[in-house]
Amino acid sequence: MPETQEQWNNRQAIELLAQHIQFERDMASKAEQIEMLRGLVLRHGRTMDPDTFGFEARNELIRLGLWERIGPEAAE
Repeated sequence: MPETQEQWNNRQAIELLAQHIQFERDMASKAEQIEMLRGLVLRHGRTMDPDTFGFEARNELIRLGLWERIGPEAAE
């Protein structure tokens, strides 16, 4: 099923923010961006397809411990 416009916008926001964080030099801005990213992932991550994320965004989400919140929750 294709992404809706809202899902695409949310995924783009997460990807772009995740890619940018590693280059941020100001620690206060970096912390604020990480919190924004965390909020987006917690609100919208379960509705996203993990395969649509690029390499750099995926690595940053893994580094921040947020990758497991992308995609449907794994059944145990």
